[in-house]
Amino acid sequence: MKPPAMKPLLCSLLLTTLLSTSGYACAGESLNLKQTMKQMRLQYKEALETRSADSFNQHIDAFKEYLHSAQGYDFSPERKSVSLEGLNKVERSIAEIPLATADNLAGAQQQLRSIDQLRKEYHKKAKPGVWELLLSMFE
Repeated sequence: MKPPAMKPLLCSLLLTTLLSTSGYACAGESLNLKQTMKQMRLQYKEALETRSADSFNQHIDAFKEYLHSAQGYDFSPERKSVSLEGLNKVERSIAEIPLATADNLAGAQQQLRSIDQLRKEYHKKAKPGVWELLLSMFE
């Protein structure tokens, strides 16, 4: 190939590479939120199953850290307000749970169970529709 003919080929290759990898950043961001939510669920589950007040408190602290991380996520404009509303409700519910002791562990775990209803409610509200998923493929 002549050097001038290589320039358009290299430009198109570079453009293709840039366009294809820019999608990975968006996918990585949603993957980070998904992983954060999975970790929140794990901490929630382990806090409910523990028989130790100290362990419960550690799981709640970890849950709060993941919750704070999720609140900082850059949600799509269509779902931002409902997603943050749900996460803020979870934050308020978690704040109402007292520091667990051997005497109040069962009560603290019962209070924690109420958060699962918020999860169900807001996952339904924030779930993207079929058309939204299809149209997002072309953005």
